[in-house]
Amino acid sequence: MSWDPTGKVAVITGASSGIGEATARRLARLGMTVVAVARREDRLAALAAEHPSIVPHVADVTDTGQIDALAERVREEFGACHVLINNAGVPGGSFRGRDDLEDTLHTLDVNLSGSIRCMASFAELLSDSAPSRVVNVASVAGKLGIGPAGYASSKFGLVGFSEAMALAWRSRGITVCQLNPGFIHTEGFPKDQMRASPMGRLVGTPEDVARAIHEVLLSGATERTVPAWYRALVVLRHVATPVYRTAATRTKRSGGSRD
Repeated sequence: MSWDPTGKVAVITGASSGIGEATARRLARLGMTVVAVARREDRLAALAAEHPSIVPHVADVTDTGQIDALAERVREEFGACHVLINNAGVPGGSFRGRDDLEDTLHTLDVNLSGSIRCMASFAELLSDSAPSRVVNVASVAGKLGIGPAGYASSKFGLVGFSEAMALAWRSRGITVCQLNPGFIHTEGFPKDQMRASPMGRLVGTPEDVARAIHEVLLSGATERTVPAWYRALVVLRHVATPVYRTAATRTKRSGGSRD
């Protein structure tokens, strides 16, 4: 049976910019009610003004009480949650030692624990709304382990959690997808230097990811890499590890930076 988005309710975190913003617009155009969640009230208000079916909600994914309140609002106002897209994330910085501890723990809290909080708060409503979808926006960095350690570990954790929950929640009529973007140019993750170089063709857009999210909602896929060719790097990592490690050590990112 095909999954029709028309008339369904979606909740998107990190919706004030980038991937979340692009996805909110796309799903609203498909005829969905979209609860757009982020901390920046002004940005959410501007997004909601573009389309009558986008509903702004200010919340911080690191605050369990705020996420519980969000889930309660969605149940009371709309009676269902057919789609939960956990997209809120921060890039984090390098991990060199004690001075970087708080930043790294914050990165883990937003990128990993934030998604877990949302899934916990919405679990019952997602089950009641089945067939429903969870899309956890992870990263190719959650497969390769290169770049800032806090970011990579948060995404590795999200990939593992998503994979386990895809199996655990299947019987409840909930599909859980790990969606792994490669280099995507966004406000929070600018790729200006890379875009200005010959490598610029490797950088995608938020709209590329929004399109992939749309496709996995329709298909019920539990894993997706976008752009798709990044999957080859993941395969290389596992089938030819020495080759991958040799190549990885020659990049600036092997020092733990975002460059």
